[in-house]
Amino acid sequence: MAKTHITTIEDLAHMINEGFKTTASKEDIKEFRAEVQQKFELVESRLDRIEHLLIEEQRRKIENLETRMKKLEDALAV
Repeated sequence: MAKTHITTIEDLAHMINEGFKTTASKEDIKEFRAEVQQKFELVESRLDRIEHLLIEEQRRKIENLETRMKKLEDALAV
């Protein structure tokens, strides 16, 4: 990169303006947002799966406890 000497405020403004032009276009921002949205959806689906697994585990534990309670009731009823 060649060094440029800034002699006026207009030169500085021109350099700043050129820098902003090369940073990110609207298309770049759209692509970035699409990528972020895709990753967010992936994380959300993984969290949904984890939630489902935890709920299923709780359901099994409750069923197990109900079965054990029924056995205990039957044993005490004798």
